[in-house]
Amino acid sequence: MSKKQKQKQEELKNKELNTEEKYEFLKRKTIKQLIAPSGIDASNIDHLEIISNTTRFARSFFVSALPRMASFPYLFRNMYEFGDINTSLYINPVHESTSQNQLNKTINELETERIVARDRGNINRESILSQKRQEAEQLRDEIASGFNKLFELSVISTLFAYNLKDLDKLTKMLSSEMSKSLVGLKSAWAIQEEAFQSNLPLMNDKVKKIHTFDRASIATVFPFTMSEVGHLSGIPLGFNKQTGTPILFDNFHDSLTNYNMVIFAKSGAGKSVTMKTLISRSSVLMNIESLALDAER
Repeated sequence: MSKKQKQKQEELKNKELNTEEKYEFLKRKTIKQLIAPSGIDASNIDHLEIISNTTRFARSFFVSALPRMASFPYLFRNMYEFGDINTSLYINPVHESTSQNQLNKTINELETERIVARDRGNINRESILSQKRQEAEQLRDEIASGFNKLFELSVISTLFAYNLKDLDKLTKMLSSEMSKSLVGLKSAWAIQEEAFQSNLPLMNDKVKKIHTFDRASIATVFPFTMSEVGHLSGIPLGFNKQTGTPILFDNFHDSLTNYNMVIFAKSGAGKSVTMKTLISRSSVLMNIESLALDAER
């Protein structure tokens, strides 16, 4: 065998060994590790550097303070619509027995503080504590009757920018916007990596900055922030209660992915009347011919 043939055989063996080592390396890697970005620098305590083709800076926040009263959809709307930002909500229902014990403990603490304030002659504080105790007792009674429920909520947001100067600027703007609705934001100082991981679609909250909501107030956190619905043309359905403007709906509008519509309601609520109204208005206003198929004849 010539020297050239021996060299070729050795090269083939080396290639086979390298290929096997490569596959063994891939087998040791998890799917999460294989699809992860090329690198994340977590050496800073107030932000992260995501190193890829273009380096990006990220800073994570959690909600630290909430207003006494909240209305839909204004509670977190400024945060949802604030540029390049991701927001995660972790909502966990609280068991009735646990919520009852927590509320009873809160009521006893409020009553103790109220008695201390009365003995010290602090009338204003006594009045505030008395009102809070009444609200806690009302909430406890509603939960015991099955009309209400408590939920634990954790809110984590991650803001992105392409340089640190813009990230600092956007951070101040976001804090200013959220302060208008009396929502307090705090940077996840020294736990940026944990907060960033909590804001990934892995369902793992590592920050756990919990706030308690009841059934009515938890509805204000959902990101349905569009106040206007409907189209510029179509048939009238009713009026927007927030703005007072009429709502027009067009089944064949270009913004819709299909022409389907479904109506849900209990028996006797007026489903058939609503459908007949839509058909008649479509015929008169848009020259649409409709065919009715009744499964019950």
